[in-house]
Amino acid sequence: MSSSNSSASDRVPGSPLRRRTQFGTTPSGPAYMETYTTRRRELLNVLSRLHDTGIQNQLDLPCVAVVGSQSVGKSSLIESMSGLTLPRDVGTCTRCPMECRLQSGPTWSCSVSLRFEFDPRGRPLGSAKVVQFGPRITDRDLVEGVIRQAQRAILSNVQDVDEFLDQTDEVDLINGFQSFSKNCVCVDVQGPGVPDLYFYDLPGIIANVAEGGNQRDIKLVEELVKSYIKRPNCIILLVVSCETDYENQGAPRLVLRNRGVLHRTVGVLTKVDRIEPGGERKWLKMLRNELNRLDNGWFCVKQRDPAQLLANLPWDDARDEERKFFDETPPWNSLGQPHCDRVGSPALSEHLGWLLARLTEAKLPEVYTLVMERLPVVTRDLAKLPVQVHDSPKHTVTILLRGFSRLVSEHVKGKPPSSKAQKSGSSFDAGLRHCINKEYDQFRHRIHRTAPQFCPWASGQLNTVTPDMEQEASKLDASDGRCGPVFFIDQIKDLAERSRTKELPGNYPFSVKSDLIQDATEDWRKLATDCFEKVEALLRDHVDELVNRHFKLYMHGDLPSIVSEI
Repeated sequence: MSSSNSSASDRVPGSPLRRRTQFGTTPSGPAYMETYTTRRRELLNVLSRLHDTGIQNQLDLPCVAVVGSQSVGKSSLIESMSGLTLPRDVGTCTRCPMECRLQSGPTWSCSVSLRFEFDPRGRPLGSAKVVQFGPRITDRDLVEGVIRQAQRAILSNVQDVDEFLDQTDEVDLINGFQSFSKNCVCVDVQGPGVPDLYFYDLPGIIANVAEGGNQRDIKLVEELVKSYIKRPNCIILLVVSCETDYENQGAPRLVLRNRGVLHRTVGVLTKVDRIEPGGERKWLKMLRNELNRLDNGWFCVKQRDPAQLLANLPWDDARDEERKFFDETPPWNSLGQPHCDRVGSPALSEHLGWLLARLTEAKLPEVYTLVMERLPVVTRDLAKLPVQVHDSPKHTVTILLRGFSRLVSEHVKGKPPSSKAQKSGSSFDAGLRHCINKEYDQFRHRIHRTAPQFCPWASGQLNTVTPDMEQEASKLDASDGRCGPVFFIDQIKDLAERSRTKELPGNYPFSVKSDLIQDATEDWRKLATDCFEKVEALLRDHVDELVNRHFKLYMHGDLPSIVSEI
């Protein structure tokens, strides 16, 4: 049954509208509420711990993703639901996903951490690394600065975050920083009146970049958002501003171009207090789910206006102002049932929490089954890892390097090829010395081919040379495929006569032989250089393979690449 046809008897005070969706039917009856709230909190705690492991890179875990175009009031919406004050910069505020874990509690506190799941190129790491970013915060006024610095730490991709904790000055987010990152700032909030909810706040979709900005950021943000909304278990919170025409906002086009996501998309209208007089009609039709229909319908909220932001209006007072607006301002105060239950951030938070809890409850058995299926493979992979070093990492690395040095020495001296060398055809399996010797043999052959060819007749007598003369000459000096310079007897005599100075008759200076040798060996330097480069390449490839095999258990620490660079 759609929300537009629900009656007051179908609702439970403080709970979402009773309706049937993909995720089940809402709870009913006041007696159920205490058990329901406890159960929902337990489910969201389990989901939070699963995300901390980084398993979401391998499994599609349930989540809520907040998606909207830039400047639609997305950050203000997050503030109204969480009670936080988020950084507000000129241009794009959110430059990396922010994971918000909200939970009701007796006293207010907030914890910020960083979760690194991707390298600077956006490639998944082997495992997630969670880094606590400072102590738990009990003063709401400090949260904005801590989140700002946490985002800078993420964009710098530096996992030693202490330097960012101490920074209070403005840091240029252009020079030396990534524009955007897939890694997360995780914010855990507990306190009275805080809803039990778990969601990701994604960077706003941008249509243009500022002067000097990178045009690739437009595509980068779009791909980041797509990576979340394409997940079948992702509930999409689509944020649309009433200050701008629906058709001019990029987020709805990006999200709803795939009609298959309608069943897991919840719409929310922001900035309803800024609608031009007389322009409420189309937005009311969306709230009633009569226009741009979604299976989970639309909500609307009112956030703090610019004057209230400047005055830093407290969260509780902002909630009261929102409630007062919808109670006193037409046409919102005359919506009637059930649509009046779809206004205000508390109603939205409650509905999202219910959807996420029901989806988590439905998917946990599937997640458990997938984990148990992969457990044997992971266990075998873990068994291949080296023993963890506790006492002296430096000593362990020294032993590894000494063993590697001995291994390289054995291969350089000469090691018999393995039995599989002939089958594999690998130069490594054939042996280093064998491959180098083959290059030396080819070098000797190339040098031999440069030997000069001596012809015992004059250069002008080529037409009178008989086969018998060629046969006699070959006995004296076989060519053997030589391609070196050809010397005729008249040329050598002429060179010898022209080189004589004060020598006795019949004697010739050594420069004659020297000139002939230089002519015959002018290509030797190039041939030797070519041989050296080929042997060097063989040695490098062989050593790289030795590095990979000797340090294969330490791939996760990047030790092989460090050794290779040395």
